Amino acid sequence: MPNTRLAAPIFVALAMILIPIVYVGSYLAIVDPNPSGVPCWGTGSGHYGYRGIWVDRAFWPLEQIDRKVRPGAWNPPETDLPFHHWRW
Repeated sequence: MPNTRLAAPIFVALAMILIPIVYVGSYLAIVDPNPSGVPCWGTGSGHYGYRGIWVDRAFWPLEQIDRKVRPGAWNPPETDLPFHHWRW
């Protein structure tokens, strides 16, 4: 019985460490910033390999942090040509 009391805090500590690691790892595994792409309307934002409203909601806080940490991955690249040089 004394071993169970000592093991419980260790399991809680491991869970508290592993849950954020799995959360961030899952986000990094399925995120695709794709700044030049068009989102798939009606199926979520289009930034994740798995489409769905729950995925967008679950990873929204981490996406906001990612947009601030890696702005180059989320913003489309600038073009050197002025607007009137583009061909339609």
